[in-house]
Amino acid sequence: MASSPAAAITDRIPHRPPFLFVDEIVADVEDNKDAPCLKSRWTVPVDAAFFAGHYPGNPILPGVILSEFVFQSGALMVGGLASDVSGAPVLVRIQDARYRRICRPGETLDCELTLTDQLGPAWHLKAKVSVAGDTALTLKCVLALVPEETPNGAPEAGASNGGEA
Repeated sequence: MASSPAAAITDRIPHRPPFLFVDEIVADVEDNKDAPCLKSRWTVPVDAAFFAGHYPGNPILPGVILSEFVFQSGALMVGGLASDVSGAPVLVRIQDARYRRICRPGETLDCELTLTDQLGPAWHLKAKVSVAGDTALTLKCVLALVPEETPNGAPEAGASNGGEA
C-alpha cells in the first residue's frame, strides 16, 4: 500500500513531473471490482509552462493535456486492475473525443473512468472529465500493457510480450 496520495500514483504509472497530470485518486478500482471504475482529480497549475504560448493573455488548457489527464488516469486504473501483470500501460486508441468546455488555469478537473471491456492486454475505457459538475470532455480509449524496456532497448528480463510471437 502506498504511503501517500502521490505514491499511490507514482507506484502505478511511470509519469513524473512536469508530465504528471493527476493529483489524487478519489475512488480506486479496489473499491468496486464487480464494476471497475476509477475517479481521479487534477488541479490545473496556474503557472504551467504551456500557458505562456497557448492563447497568451487568455490561457486555455490544451486539449491534448486534458486528454492526457484521462490517459494517465486510465493507466492508473489498468495498474490497479492488472497489478499482477508486468508492463507499461500505453495508449493504443482514442475514439469519440468530444471537447465540451474550455478549461482554465486553477480549475479542478474530475475524471471518471469505467472499464467497458478487456481483451488480452487491451483495456477498453470510457471517460468523462468535468469541472464543477460541467462536462469538459468525453471519450473512449484503449490502453495496452507492453513490456518495459531497459535503457539499451531490450525488454526487461521476464517481461511478457502479451502472448504474441
